[in-house]
Amino acid sequence: MVDIKEKYKDLQPLPCGVQDFEIIRTNGQLYADKTDYVYKLANDKNSFCYFLGRPRRFGKSLFLSTLECYFNARKDLFEGLKVMELEQKWTKYEVLRFDLSGCNTAESLKDKISRTLRKYESIYGYTALDKSEGDRMATLLETASKGEQQRVVVLFDEYDSALQQTMYNEEEHEKMRDFYRSFFAVMKSESHYIFKIFLTGIMKFTQLSLFSVLNNIKILSASDEYAGVCGFTHDDLLSYFKRHMERLADANGMTYEQAFQAVLDRYDSYSFSKKLTKVINPYSLLNALADCELNNYWTISGSTKMLMETIDNGEHQMPNWDCEYIDKLSLEGNDADRSNLVLSLYQTGYLTIKDYDKDLEAYKLGVPNREVKEAISKLIVPRILKKDENVVESSILQFKKEFIFGDLNKAMQSLQDLVAGTPYSQDHTSKAIEERFQFIIVQVLFLCGFKPQSEVSIATGRMDIVCKTKWRNAIFELKMTSNGGLDAASEQIADRNYAAPFLSADKELVTFAIEFNAEKKSLTRWSISRPSCES
Repeated sequence: MVDIKEKYKDLQPLPCGVQDFEIIRTNGQLYADKTDYVYKLANDKNSFCYFLGRPRRFGKSLFLSTLECYFNARKDLFEGLKVMELEQKWTKYEVLRFDLSGCNTAESLKDKISRTLRKYESIYGYTALDKSEGDRMATLLETASKGEQQRVVVLFDEYDSALQQTMYNEEEHEKMRDFYRSFFAVMKSESHYIFKIFLTGIMKFTQLSLFSVLNNIKILSASDEYAGVCGFTHDDLLSYFKRHMERLADANGMTYEQAFQAVLDRYDSYSFSKKLTKVINPYSLLNALADCELNNYWTISGSTKMLMETIDNGEHQMPNWDCEYIDKLSLEGNDADRSNLVLSLYQTGYLTIKDYDKDLEAYKLGVPNREVKEAISKLIVPRILKKDENVVESSILQFKKEFIFGDLNKAMQSLQDLVAGTPYSQDHTSKAIEERFQFIIVQVLFLCGFKPQSEVSIATGRMDIVCKTKWRNAIFELKMTSNGGLDAASEQIADRNYAAPFLSADKELVTFAIEFNAEKKSLTRWSISRPSCES
C-alpha cells in the first residue's frame, strides 16, 4: 500500500484561503502565475479605470493584491514569474487600497472607508477627521501624488458587497447609493492625480457615479483577453498542479486520468466570455487538492444570501437552469437588478456561459458543474416545498435507498410524502404546476446522485424525465389530473414507444406514469412498468 504522506512529502504547500500575494510568495506556497495579466493591465493606454466582475471566492482579492505589489515595485516578490520577462522599468507608485466587504448599512460602510482613510492619513502625516469622506479622499489623492509629481493607483476590492447586502432593503440601499455617488464622484474631479483605478466585485451597479461619470471605464468581466485572469485554466491545472493531482488520485484509488476528469466534473466549466475559455473554481480546487477530497467547498464557505432571498421573494421566476438565453447587452452591460434573476445568477456564479449565438447576439447560460448544481438543489428544494432542510434531506435519502434496492412502489410513496402540500408559485396554470412538480422530481433525483435529464427528445416525442443510474434506467411521464392524469401519462409512454431507445442497454428499464392533482397539491396516483425486448 502506498504511503501517501511519505510519497508526496516534498509537495509545495497550497495557499488555501490565502488572498495575499506577498504571503504566498514569502511562504513559498504554490502560485499559478497570472502576472502577465498584471503587466498587460498596467501598460494598457486605452483606459485608466477598470472593473472586473467574478463570483465570490474566485481569486479577485488575490489579483488585486498582486497588482498592489506590482505597483509598489516589489520586484523581489516576482522572481521567476512571467512579468520579469516583460517589465524593465519597475516604476513605484503610491497605492491606496480599500476593502469594502462586510458592510450591511450605509453607516458601517462610511465607518470602514473612514478607517482606511485614517490609516493612509497617518502614513502621509496629517489628519482630516472633520471633513467628509469624499473631501478626505480628495486631499489624500493630492497628498499621495506629491502635487502630481507621481500619480496614484487606487484599488477597490468587493466594491459592490454593501450594495448586495441591501438589495431587498430599499431604504438602506438608497442611502448606500447616495454615499457611493458622493464618494466616487471624487475619482473624476481628482482624476489628474490618478494613474490607474481598479475595482473588483460580483455585480455591476452602473447607476453609481463611479460608472456614469467615469465614462472611460473599461469593463473586463466579459473580455476574451482577460478570460483567464481569475480561476485556473486547464493549462494551469497541468502546469502547476500535476503532482497534487497525482496525490488526489492515489488517495482515492483512481488513475490520474480519472482524478483529472472528476475534478473537471465537479469544479470546472466556468466561462466568462464569448471565447468560452473554461476556468476552474480556485477556492474549491485548492481545498480539494489539500484534503484529497472532492467536497463542495464553494458552497460550504457561505452560500449567496441574494439567491436565497430571490427564491423567497419570487420563486416563480426560476429559470431553466440547463438552457437560459440572455442577450449580449444584458450580460455585458446591464446593472445588477433583483428583477433580472438570470443576470444575478450569472454574476453570482450559479449560471455560466455555455455558448454564444452570433445570429441571436445572445449568450446561452447553464449551471457550470456538479458542485454548483448540488448547491442549487439543496437550497431550492426545501424552499419550494416549504419544509425543513433536515426533513427534506432525510426523505430524499429514504427515496434513494428504496430506488436503489428496487422497492419502487415504496420509493414512490416516499416521493409522495415529500411533495405533499407543495405550495404553488404565482402562476396557477396547469402547465406551470406540472413544470413545477417536474422540476422538484429532477432535483430529488439529482440529489440522490443520479443523472436526470428533463425534456429529452426522441423521434416519437419528448419525455418529461429520463434518469440513468448504475442500477437501472428510468423514464418519468407526468400529467395533471385536469390533463388526463395517470391514463394519459401511461398512454403517452406506450403510444410513443418511449422505452425503445433504452431496451438494448444491459440494465433494467422502468417507466413511471405519474398523476398530480392540483387541488390536493400532491402526487396522487402512479403506475410502474418494466418494458423488455420480448414485450
